Amino acid sequence: MQRLRDNNMDDNYYESIMDRAQFLQGVYQNKVQQKEIKEKEVKNLREEKEVLEKTEKVLKHLMDKLVQKDLSKMDNLITYGLRTVYTDRDIVFKSKIDERGKKIWIDLQTITDGKRVDPQTQSSVNVLESFLLRILCISKLKRAKLLLLDETFSAMDPGYIENFSQLIVQLCEKLGLDIFLVTHNIGFLDYAHNSYRIKRNDNKTEIIQVKSKAVSEK
Repeated sequence: MQRLRDNNMDDNYYESIMDRAQFLQGVYQNKVQQKEIKEKEVKNLREEKEVLEKTEKVLKHLMDKLVQKDLSKMDNLITYGLRTVYTDRDIVFKSKIDERGKKIWIDLQTITDGKRVDPQTQSSVNVLESFLLRILCISKLKRAKLLLLDETFSAMDPGYIENFSQLIVQLCEKLGLDIFLVTHNIGFLDYAHNSYRIKRNDNKTEIIQVKSKAVSEK
């Protein structure tokens, strides 16, 4: 009886071991399948990463070309404007792209006679460049071709008002642009297509149309 009982115990122990082995085998196979799935996912992610990196390079190349094209237009227009106004100087506007980390920096430089613009002229030059940049934005964004300027040119050197006025007229005619300028500088009146004077008396405001010389000569 004792031996029979021991045999039964051995059989039960063997079966439990086999069951355990089968269970572990199932766990192992399941882990192998999960590993294969994960390896496929990793492979797919790596392939997607390669595609995205290649796409990023292509897009960056295209963007660089577009940016360079736009900057070239900007350089040409502003240089043209500067040379139209400052006829007594060899003046050039240049832009340079600099990539710092993941940010793009654009360095804007105004060079006159091979050097940076002197501080005395800088404010007047800045006024003109700011005006031309706004013209570019209107043209690029295809917004309504109307520009409102309130005392924008107060810092302009009086000696260049005539050239500046002629430049404004040229841009308006070429771009189909209307500019509404509020100014105390009567030097602009000779080149305005329409000019008005605002007169205030006894808390009353009166707007009087004034004909410029350019208009009266036509």
